[in-house]
Amino acid sequence: MKRISGLLLVWLLSASVARGEDTIRIGIISTVFGYAPVYVAREKGFFKREGLYPEIVVITRNENIVSALVSDSLQFGNVPPNLLLTMHQQGFSDIKLIAGSFNGTTYSLVGLSKHKRIEDLKGGARLGMSGFTSAGTMMMKQLLKDRGVIYPRDYSLISIGNGSAGLYQALQTGQIDAALLAQPLSLIAIEQGLSNLVDAYKVLPEYQLSAIGVRDGWAQKNRGLVVRYLKALLSTYQWLHDNRDEAIKLLGPITKLERKYIPPSWDTYTKTQIWPRNGEVSVKGVQTILNLMAEDGVLKKPLPKVDDIMAAGYLDEARKALGQ
Repeated sequence: MKRISGLLLVWLLSASVARGEDTIRIGIISTVFGYAPVYVAREKGFFKREGLYPEIVVITRNENIVSALVSDSLQFGNVPPNLLLTMHQQGFSDIKLIAGSFNGTTYSLVGLSKHKRIEDLKGGARLGMSGFTSAGTMMMKQLLKDRGVIYPRDYSLISIGNGSAGLYQALQTGQIDAALLAQPLSLIAIEQGLSNLVDAYKVLPEYQLSAIGVRDGWAQKNRGLVVRYLKALLSTYQWLHDNRDEAIKLLGPITKLERKYIPPSWDTYTKTQIWPRNGEVSVKGVQTILNLMAEDGVLKKPLPKVDDIMAAGYLDEARKALGQ
């Protein structure tokens, strides 16, 4: 087995060298619609144009994505700002955000059909989440708290891997009573008879769910590669915004969704800038998270600042290289 693994590694490395491309490893938490741009960048040749060969790795826990960035097992990863804010206050500041990826949310809190209101979740309901440190979990707890449903008094939390896809499956099987689902899975679930308890994105419109993170020390030593990655990412976002019909056609095989769900989801992710055309992290969105964490007592004074978890300059350099 070790010999096979070694041969596979040699083959991957030699294949990359033969292409004249630099291999980069990119971590995402699931393969749901919102994370499709990284696959679009590969399919449309934006990575290849920049001399990059992407290995896309699905890691179902945010903490593990950050750990992989710290160990240089990943070069880029989608990470939630709240986790980085907590780490910064604990004295660890080496992971920085360099670009947006999920600038907002299409989440709806979807429950079993027997639950008609958020208040129905009182009394021991089981709520699914992708991870205790995810920005989505924090959003869900806040939505419930605003309606008088308090954790852990009124409900329990169950960790389910694979993002919205895993949560949707857990709802279908009755493993959980409710969860935040992103479009288009929320649309599918509601169509199938599950209850839409609240559209979270209408209550908290400025919310940075996740962004592109790098290890700062590695990025400084590999600035050119980081800029090339961001050039590919920016080109992808702009292509997705400007080519609706072709994007919808391409997103079908990537997301493996029924055709009818893709146009409304494309509309939401582009028109609300969840896929940010300019590639930027939403400062207001991160500030919303910081404020909620402070209100909940997760962060102590003196509070960190948004800039503490950002690495400026890379995105501007990528824009300049693209002539923008």
